[in-house]
Amino acid sequence: MKPSPVLVRLSAAALLGAGALALSASSRAEIIERVVAKVNGDIVTQSEFEARQLAAVQAAHIASDQVESYLRQNNARILQEAVDDLLITQRAADLGIKLRPEYVQDVIEGIKKENNIPDDAELKRQLRREGMSLDDLKRNIERSVLRRQVLSRELEQKTTVTDAEARAEYEKHKAEYGKSASVHLQEIVVPDRAQAEDVVRRARGGEDFADLARAVSTAGSRAAGGDLGQVAPGDMNPELAKVAAALPAGGVSDPISLDNGYRIVRVVAKADATVTPYEDVRDEITKRLSQQRMASVYEDYVEGLRKASEKTTQTTVSEVSLTVPNVPTSTLSGPGLGPAPGAPDAAPAPAAAPNVPALPGVDPSEISTTPQARPERVAPPPAPERAAPAATPSPSPSPSPSPGA
Repeated sequence: MKPSPVLVRLSAAALLGAGALALSASSRAEIIERVVAKVNGDIVTQSEFEARQLAAVQAAHIASDQVESYLRQNNARILQEAVDDLLITQRAADLGIKLRPEYVQDVIEGIKKENNIPDDAELKRQLRREGMSLDDLKRNIERSVLRRQVLSRELEQKTTVTDAEARAEYEKHKAEYGKSASVHLQEIVVPDRAQAEDVVRRARGGEDFADLARAVSTAGSRAAGGDLGQVAPGDMNPELAKVAAALPAGGVSDPISLDNGYRIVRVVAKADATVTPYEDVRDEITKRLSQQRMASVYEDYVEGLRKASEKTTQTTVSEVSLTVPNVPTSTLSGPGLGPAPGAPDAAPAPAAAPNVPALPGVDPSEISTTPQARPERVAPPPAPERAAPAATPSPSPSPSPSPGA
């Protein structure tokens, strides 16, 4: 496995590259760069790791004053994800998966179209503003698609959801797919019984209930004309729910005794409970179940890759930054321009990740900000060879290549 190209330093916005693993080599013959981890000959550099830090902070919408705390809790997870992504990309070579150069170019053309970029010169200008080069983008796209290809080939069968399974999930949670019954209510609260009976008489006689509420009600809803909005029966106290159930739309209740007065309610409208047909939510259920299964089998899968490479995975430093540059989110969109992927289709990582497996030589509690005394020297590797792939994805551009693209 050939080592990955690296860059001396990415500018701030460049840290947004997909997977934050693809960094272009400098034109100099030798690069001084801090190496954070080595995996079967490939490396994770300090620049790459900082890319992932920034992407994680932005994806989790962490406030600037909480960044240090967030990174202290999540640096071990972020580093593990970097190693995992290298392992998955290396697995693509084992499976004989490669991409035709024209496929990557087609995707870039799709990005230009999506972002209304007229030519390569303008694309390069916008990428420089983001801190990226065109080579960075190409490599990001290639790694991202290879990762999806591997996971599709290795895990897709294990995450397939049949129609019978989706329907069983629907029947089990049928009440959640639809709307519960509700009633739209107005109220008037007054302090004594005689006034309450007068309000009932006037309301049933045709006076506008909202005007009455604004004139005489002592409830907090007075300014809104006594409007309580749509209320589910389960959210009312049992006595009020019983009264509302007995009234038709437009009906006004008798006075209801309260601790500090009397309440009169009017039913504006009623809505019966509805259940969304299975056909309308089948895709939603299938996607959710598939994502849940993927999260489970993905962890088992990468754990197997970790064990297989345990002797060749090495962390070279445990001192990493607890700050990230204060830069805006990328204004460009498309493959290779999003945040680091982590587990496929996973929700944003929580503030703490207690179940992160230990990396060789790193105690997550000991990751600090101590500078590395002598950064390693990393020579740029030769350009990767291009060969006809064993399994070639379609060269059609797509803003978000699917695993089987």
